[in-house]
Amino acid sequence: MSFSLVFKNQLLRCCLFILISIPVSVFANVQEETAKGDAAFKMGKMKKAEKYYSSALKMDPDSWRIMRGLAETKFQLKKYKETKQLVDRILAMKIVKRNIVVVTMQGQSFEAELVDENVYTPDDGRNNMRNYVDGEEAKPILHYRLFNLKTGKMLLVPHRDAELKYKGVPRRVYDYVNELHVKVEDILIHRSGITGPIEMVQVDGGCFQMGSTKWAKSERPVHEVCLSSFQMDKYEVSQGLFQSVMGHNPARFKGANRPVNRVTWHEAAEFCQKNHKRLPTEAEWEYAARAGTSTEYYWGNDFEGGKSNFCDSTCDMNVSDKNISDGFPFTAPVGSFPANPWGLHDMAGNVHEWVTDWMDDKYYSNSPKENPKGPLRTNPSDRKGGGVRKVIRGGAYDTNATSQRSGARKGFVVDYRIDSIGFRCVY
Repeated sequence: MSFSLVFKNQLLRCCLFILISIPVSVFANVQEETAKGDAAFKMGKMKKAEKYYSSALKMDPDSWRIMRGLAETKFQLKKYKETKQLVDRILAMKIVKRNIVVVTMQGQSFEAELVDENVYTPDDGRNNMRNYVDGEEAKPILHYRLFNLKTGKMLLVPHRDAELKYKGVPRRVYDYVNELHVKVEDILIHRSGITGPIEMVQVDGGCFQMGSTKWAKSERPVHEVCLSSFQMDKYEVSQGLFQSVMGHNPARFKGANRPVNRVTWHEAAEFCQKNHKRLPTEAEWEYAARAGTSTEYYWGNDFEGGKSNFCDSTCDMNVSDKNISDGFPFTAPVGSFPANPWGLHDMAGNVHEWVTDWMDDKYYSNSPKENPKGPLRTNPSDRKGGGVRKVIRGGAYDTNATSQRSGARKGFVVDYRIDSIGFRCVY
């Protein structure tokens, strides 16, 4: 064996030993793969972007930064279910005002604000002596610009020297991802279509005592009402059904099986009409909600957790009940809670439900006994009275236990949208 060959073999072994001995920063590889994904996405090479982002996510599976890039890529590739999985993971993360990260360097960790993740320094290798030695331009080194929260100093740190873990999702990023969430959910809801006939419950006619003696004045006096038979939707109208009929979906809390919310009275009435139905009268609604009971709730006079979706311990309203959790911070899929004795779901909680009646706080004093239709609209410009408000019933995910009562009633402007109003139809 020649001296030259022996020397080359020894040199090769030495190089291999050095490569094995030097620890490789996994996070540097993450940044490289992410950067490649960013570049491929900008050039419209979605398959390559998907490959790079997926590789990076395997190395850092909790990074919203990588998830966002991969979600955008999969959306462009029309992989909507996979997009939804990614955006749902991001939206489940904690929201932060500043882009705070935990930085680990040389075994030490500190918190910092990530000001910029891709910075080239003036001495990045393009104009130093090494160019003359190597005979070519050295590869630029990417740096993080970090504001150390403890020392108050700004730092420039090479990607390869630091590992970053995000403390949460910045609000601006969360809002952007939520917009993507809305787009992909609407597409998935459209694709879901209608899976079968709408279930309805037969409500036999009869008489009942409408109203309550010990709550709001608008619920008094208690008076007897007699109604003819009718059929009522078993569930609140879902987004999948609403979108398939109306061609749009105003809901904030997206999901094919979640109740449509943020719907105006006019949209609710139009939907029912297109399905050869109508909105229930207020009397029909309360009669169906009580389901033969005379107590405050269909299950008794005391509120019970687990019977309805209301403002529980996860609700951020000032009326929340910190001692009960119903499992849903916002709206729940229709039918998630037990039905009342007549087989109707969500007659308490989840979303308020529009009815046909104009709101009049004094209407119960002169309501007819037989099939009341509600007060006449005497003054359309009267915003304090019943001129522009229709009745909403049933309470919602963001109201307290008292609002879930069968006799509770409120009025709301017909052409406004709020997150907690939906509806169901009767025939």
